[in-house]
Amino acid sequence: MPELAGRLRRLATSWPADLLLAAIVVGWSLAYLGLIAAPQDRRWPVLAYVLPYAAALAVRRRWPVAAAAAACAGLIAVRLLGVAHVVSGLLAAPFFWTPFLIAYSLGTGVGLVAGLACAALFAAGLELASSDGINPIFVMITIGPWLVGRIVLSRRKMIEQLQARNAELRAEQELFARESVRYERARIARELHDIVAHCLSVMVVQASAGQRVADAGGDGMAEALESVAEAAAQARAEIGRLVELLGGELPSGTSPGLPMVSELVRRAGATGLAVTCRFLVSGDHLAPAASEAAYRVVQEALTNALKHAPGAPVDITVSGRDGEVEVGIVNAPPRQVPSGLERSGGGFGLAGMRDRIAACGGRLTSGPTPAGGWRVSALLPADPTG
Repeated sequence: MPELAGRLRRLATSWPADLLLAAIVVGWSLAYLGLIAAPQDRRWPVLAYVLPYAAALAVRRRWPVAAAAAACAGLIAVRLLGVAHVVSGLLAAPFFWTPFLIAYSLGTGVGLVAGLACAALFAAGLELASSDGINPIFVMITIGPWLVGRIVLSRRKMIEQLQARNAELRAEQELFARESVRYERARIARELHDIVAHCLSVMVVQASAGQRVADAGGDGMAEALESVAEAAAQARAEIGRLVELLGGELPSGTSPGLPMVSELVRRAGATGLAVTCRFLVSGDHLAPAASEAAYRVVQEALTNALKHAPGAPVDITVSGRDGEVEVGIVNAPPRQVPSGLERSGGGFGLAGMRDRIAACGGRLTSGPTPAGGWRVSALLPADPTG
């Protein structure tokens, strides 16, 4: 039933419906002229009024101005041919309500000035064709429907604008969804890089040290293997925490933060790297997210030092100034032959650090030192509640 009602609604608002209505008007007029006692010599002049009027009704949707002009021409013909008294009674019935449709089309399909002018001329034509003198009803059945058409037109334009805006919003939502997916992939890749790169670098260095120890007689092999096992366990624990976060679960362990830098220093020192760390301000001065970002910056800087500056001492300083916490990592020029680790990785470490720090409202700078080493400095806003 709703489908049938929709089809009937579409048919009633289509051009074929107007054509059918015009045919009904012509058929009504021909039947009337053939049945009533209208003067024989007046029948053909009446058709000169009926046919243009019916044609106007048929084309009112597509060409409303032409339809109004044709209807006015038919009304003027009534007066000029002197058949105004014949076009009355039952013959005038269909022509009494068709001005509603033509005037409504002028309101919905023509501009303001042109539509109002055509509606006024249409009302004047009806007054001219009337055999009863001036009748205010003709103004009501033309200007009134024209106003309704203008209101409907404004509502249609508003609906079109809303539909266009909805389409824009859908496109923006799709773009936002794609960007969110891209950002999330980049974040996961950054997390995996930070977790795996450091631990694997430590494992490779310790494995190389263990190999040298084995070649020299085996003294210190247990310590090297223990460091490899610790790095592997750390990687496994942090990857498990990342999987829990991606699954929407609360991680079972605590997030790494700036106070845990000492553990990083210990493991890096176990590889033979000369690392010093000075806390001139407590790591509790940072919010949890900023503290984790600072931890990852130190982790990445130590990884880069292991890869690109083997044997170079590294100095880590955590200080506070002007409501900010500065984490600085400086390494000297390399003092050993390259280990091959410098060719590993995709070169995304600095970009990942910069994104992490920027997400916490801080800023990161990096670059070579005058002595030929490398410096990384992260400035993070201090937590007022720390």
